[in-house]
Amino acid sequence: MARLLRDNDYLPQIQADNLAQILESVEEYRLEMEQTAQAEMISYLAQRYITSEVFTDTTVFDITATYYGKNLVEYTAPTFDASTIYVTDDRVVYDGNIYNSIAGSAAHAFDPSEWTLIAADKSLYFAKLNEAEYSNKTTYEEGDLVWYQNIVYTALGQTTGNLPTDNSFWTAGATYSFTGQLPDDTTYWTKGDNRNQQIKAYLVDITLYHLYSRINPRNIPELRMIRYDGNSPKQHGGALGWLKMVAGGEVNADLPEILPSQGVSIMGGSIPKRINLPDNW
Repeated sequence: MARLLRDNDYLPQIQADNLAQILESVEEYRLEMEQTAQAEMISYLAQRYITSEVFTDTTVFDITATYYGKNLVEYTAPTFDASTIYVTDDRVVYDGNIYNSIAGSAAHAFDPSEWTLIAADKSLYFAKLNEAEYSNKTTYEEGDLVWYQNIVYTALGQTTGNLPTDNSFWTAGATYSFTGQLPDDTTYWTKGDNRNQQIKAYLVDITLYHLYSRINPRNIPELRMIRYDGNSPKQHGGALGWLKMVAGGEVNADLPEILPSQGVSIMGGSIPKRINLPDNW
């Protein structure tokens, strides 16, 4: 099942043995409650933010897959096997790290001199953009290139605040994607986690709350109640309180916003100016 979270995202907030206890060895419970928690968060965020870009999938890297800008992957490799003959550039996991074979090796115990350290096993990498991401606050000049929702656009003239999908101001180019580039290739990938960390933490909190509710809704631990519902009548301090404040416009989240289709007019050339009129015009 596609999911934003990884299993070890839970460990900062709950001990592994406690988590195993509430899961009752049924991993499907976790996945089901994650989807429930995600739907709950989307219901509060969808009016202001592009939730399809917030709740993206974290996948295991596949050399044959096609990747697009901002895609997040977990990188791993086959476990080292002393009985295997390796060739140059084979990759393995040994003692928690990913290694690349320097020149191949015979079947024998792991010899560090025959391998180059790449990264810790299950490190996260996200796909780089081939152009700067579009911003509705930036003034673009004729010929400027931007990345917007996996497509590269070219400005037809000076413009501010007009979405690249508006062909009065922009022309669309090719969809940006790549295949066959290993995560340690810095031309295509950046090592790190590009998920919003607040969203990740609250998604864990809400999931854990629902997991405990599934067992006994009348006996949910106080910590899980506070992390979900807050510690005051207005639910301040909890995930639900934060979501309500975001939905009500009391706080702004660092998330991709739903942008208006039109802003400041384009100038220059033969492209007509566009004027923003008052709502009651």
